[in-house]
Amino acid sequence: MLVTNDETAFEQFHLYPTNGLLNDPNGLVFFKGQYHVFYQWNPYACDHKYKEWGHFVSDDLKTWQRVASALKPSLENLDSAGIYSGAAFIHEDRLYLFYTGNVRDEAGHSVKSSQMWAVSDDGIHFEKLGELFPHPEGFTKDVRDPMVWQGKNGHYFLILGAQHDNKIGDIIIYESTDFKTWQYRGSLIEDQLLDVRGYMLECPGFVDVDGRQVLMFSPQGLTPDLKNHRFENIHNTGYVIGRFDEKTARFHVETEFKEVDQGFEFYAPQTMSLLNGRRIMWGWAGMMTPERESAVPTIKSNSWVHVLTVPRELHVNDHNQLTQQPISEILDPEEVDNVENISVGQYRLNITDDWQLQLGQNVTITRQSDTLKLKRRQWEADVVESRQFTGDLDNLLLIVDVDIIEIYTSDGLNVLTSRWF
Repeated sequence: MLVTNDETAFEQFHLYPTNGLLNDPNGLVFFKGQYHVFYQWNPYACDHKYKEWGHFVSDDLKTWQRVASALKPSLENLDSAGIYSGAAFIHEDRLYLFYTGNVRDEAGHSVKSSQMWAVSDDGIHFEKLGELFPHPEGFTKDVRDPMVWQGKNGHYFLILGAQHDNKIGDIIIYESTDFKTWQYRGSLIEDQLLDVRGYMLECPGFVDVDGRQVLMFSPQGLTPDLKNHRFENIHNTGYVIGRFDEKTARFHVETEFKEVDQGFEFYAPQTMSLLNGRRIMWGWAGMMTPERESAVPTIKSNSWVHVLTVPRELHVNDHNQLTQQPISEILDPEEVDNVENISVGQYRLNITDDWQLQLGQNVTITRQSDTLKLKRRQWEADVVESRQFTGDLDNLLLIVDVDIIEIYTSDGLNVLTSRWF
């Protein structure tokens, strides 16, 4: 993947900021012949004290350009302290962005969140339209990350990540018949998924993949399950498959919650629906502790931090499992039958025996039977951590970039993302 207006290319396959901090992908959409990837961006510092929506555009999903930010905070407005995550929706040939506005007090503490929207005729220049509806009762200020779709009944639905006053996470839903007036319908998931609520559910996404209805979200505050190698990151992202009832505005879960990625930093994914029915997903490869984040080497060397994953095409197999593979537009892997001389590049590993790959001094990837393990020495401390999964390890795909690794099994059931330096 190439960003054409970069003076210096720091990554070969991933989107990244020229300066400042990048986080969640937002508003992924194909509109009037172009692909749009918006993203959370602080262009002024490598921290989270300010947010606007940065903007990439592409004609082919392979070559990208940076264009002017789509949305910036407005002084003395409900988004004065930041334009936070949200989604895009095309309605009557106009592009609408839905986002969360943030307000801080004099001490810099977040005190209010509001759900807002903006509109554009060309996908580049946006007019803000204000607040969508009042803050729902019974919830803390932590209600955010709107996502919108149109149901088969013609109605519009909007979901939000939320935190109840009792500090339990939830996903709430609104409904509209005219795209302007929204009615609160309660919890999308009611009393389901109680074991993965945490204290907050962020970045909900309801998408159709191969005719199956998939609900993704990012819980915060889950207890790590070290025995089963689950929920080991600071925050996690997963999915369930089920059925949405448009009459009751409830999602009925039919599968267990499963993490989308078995690696270290994957978080807050969003998807884009293409005209040919393909569903493509990007994630943020940057969820980490503040101490680790502040020590990321690109901050000191180049004054920027974090990247997006490569775009992944999603499918659901016959066993109701989500599968992921990098999109064909960016793939050109080298077929190899050993792990010697692997550096930055794309590789298809046609190896059926056990092997070990050393990347630099800080990363070791090992295959032993049907278990793949990645060990990484942290850049901020002399500590080795590991992530692993079990699956079909023949014909693995490795995408090794300057500071991020993505590993895919051939069946697409397991993906492991890891930053490395």
